[in-house]
Amino acid sequence: MEQAQHRFVADPAVRVTAPALRRRGPASTAQGQRSRDRVLQASVDLITEAGIDHVRLAKIAQRAGMSPGQVMYYFTSKEHILLEALAWREHEDTRRRRASLRKIDGAWHQLGRFVDLFLPASPVDPSWLLWIEAWARAPHNPEVDTFLDELMLPWREDLAQIVERGVQQGAFRPPDAIGDFTIRFCALLDGLGVFHLRHKPSLPRQRVAELAMDAARAELTTTTGAPSPTPAPLPS
Repeated sequence: MEQAQHRFVADPAVRVTAPALRRRGPASTAQGQRSRDRVLQASVDLITEAGIDHVRLAKIAQRAGMSPGQVMYYFTSKEHILLEALAWREHEDTRRRRASLRKIDGAWHQLGRFVDLFLPASPVDPSWLLWIEAWARAPHNPEVDTFLDELMLPWREDLAQIVERGVQQGAFRPPDAIGDFTIRFCALLDGLGVFHLRHKPSLPRQRVAELAMDAARAELTTTTGAPSPTPAPLPS
């Protein structure tokens, strides 16, 4: 049990690289990395504000304080920027998520926190808007599809660790296959998150989290009826 409890400390976030036709600008120096990160931050901000269809490379360059040529030194296309921006956000989200989960005792409380961190924080959550833009490209591009699967892997790994810990503590009933449970539960959270982003007034964020935890209770509650808390809201 102790080993499972501390795995969030031992497993650092791994940076996933987006597929591209060719590699440009490895950003091997500290200054190069800072320039590249400026482009990614500018892209995240603009895509969140207007959607990628209304974002031009010249606007990204302007927001980053660079020339279009400098932007193209690091990235091969606007789609490449989108995917790298998503990977950049996910890398940071994974680091923060694991730091947050380390501080929480009890498998049900950890699962509640996982749900809270997974769902959109707001209707304009940057990570979710990037994911939606990327999902639209996956059916027509096997490389993008594989890339998105790799980005989801840390979420599923963290969920599997929570379930394993809960089973070891006697808080969870063992699912038939933990890997299958992580696919089902993450798919459920994806669907609930997208539905919530459609601005359904009848489905506020807290209700979405409750629906997710209801599904978890149906699969994981032991015969003793271990309690499962409603996720606490994210701090503002």
